[in-house]
Amino acid sequence: MEIIENQLSQLRLYGCKKSWTALWETRKNNDLSLNEGLEILLQAELQDRENRRFDRLRKTARFRYQASLEELKYDASRGLDKSLISTLASGDYISNGESVLITGATGCGKSFISSALGHHACAQGFKVAYFNV
Repeated sequence: MEIIENQLSQLRLYGCKKSWTALWETRKNNDLSLNEGLEILLQAELQDRENRRFDRLRKTARFRYQASLEELKYDASRGLDKSLISTLASGDYISNGESVLITGATGCGKSFISSALGHHACAQGFKVAYFNV
């Protein structure tokens, strides 16, 4: 078992290594066919790589807030259009090379909205840079 873990580490398959260790500790590897076990290991590796990519993109962007689109409040006083935010959430504006300009009074949540959109873009795999102007 240690040989397999060392080889997975050398190949930098960290997701596979974690999944292999979990399978070995729970002894579920005996109940699985070769195809099922390999599928579990590969899915774990893909998920681990996606998570690491998202973390790297998020750290590189240097967001001001840890925000998500689900946390946005669509009060009438804020003047947020839920359909516009959902359109922006699709990320089509990024693919089309379009810009988004967020304006409003002081303290209305412009930075929070931009952070939420940026986090969502990172989750979609886009590189983001956050700046205060």
